[in-house]
Amino acid sequence: MDEATRLLAPLRIDAGSLRLDCSSEWLEEHLGRFSVCGVRLADGVEDQAYDYAEDAVVPTDPVPLRSAHLPLLAGFIAGPLTPPGLCVGFAEVALDREPMPEILAEARRPDFRPHDGTVRTLAGHRGRLVGLLSAEPGMRTTTRMDARISQYSEYFPGKLVGMHYDNVLTDRGEGERFSRSVRAQLSDRRGLCNIGPGDRLLVLGLNMTALQLSDRLRPGDGQHVPDTRQLRTLLRNEPSGAAGIVCLVVRLAPGEMAVFPAGNSLHDGSMTGCRLPSEAVVIAGRFPRLRR
Repeated sequence: MDEATRLLAPLRIDAGSLRLDCSSEWLEEHLGRFSVCGVRLADGVEDQAYDYAEDAVVPTDPVPLRSAHLPLLAGFIAGPLTPPGLCVGFAEVALDREPMPEILAEARRPDFRPHDGTVRTLAGHRGRLVGLLSAEPGMRTTTRMDARISQYSEYFPGKLVGMHYDNVLTDRGEGERFSRSVRAQLSDRRGLCNIGPGDRLLVLGLNMTALQLSDRLRPGDGQHVPDTRQLRTLLRNEPSGAAGIVCLVVRLAPGEMAVFPAGNSLHDGSMTGCRLPSEAVVIAGRFPRLRR
């Protein structure tokens, strides 16, 4: 059995699973952009070398997918009634025609407040500017705690977060920090557009959404608010649990965009295997589905 089959074959799909907002034909046509991986807890060497937060969840090396693996992903394709809050969509951004210079100028201002930028439109998705993310080749994960943001449920200034659920709540009630019963309906989705110069990866947990974590920890409790700290505690107490988490890895070339439920999907960026640095613009909003 090859490694991708070993990872995907045991997966079981339920109402809280992440879904791909595309047709099976589109997925087959673009399969070269996708791979899969597992996760593990950062070890002491990585904690020291890369300054990870304690018990950070990090992805393993990505494994390419082939046509033979498509049946194993078929159940993760969104149906007509799947809520946007569980869907990952894909789009292309015309970097030479979108208002990119204005967006970059705003995001780079010294007084820019992440998650509170001007409302912008990228590839038909209209939402507030979250910020600009930079990543260097070889980074296994890319997100660092930003000292300008105080809305985290846990806070390790300057450290690499590892895979996580976004858990922001702005003064206007926008974000993801909602209870299990309404999280898929009320949470924002993020639109992440790679502006280059190189590719970047987006790693998305298929079978450990925030809804599934809540069901694992507090079954039947619709008021429970799941977060990354709870996942880290679970995996620290049950280390074998990390072996069961499987992720889809999406490669984004410059001008490609992923729209994903950052508060429900366990996720992070990655630069594994990428030779050039990358910047990405991020917007957030309750984006409707745009199926490919």
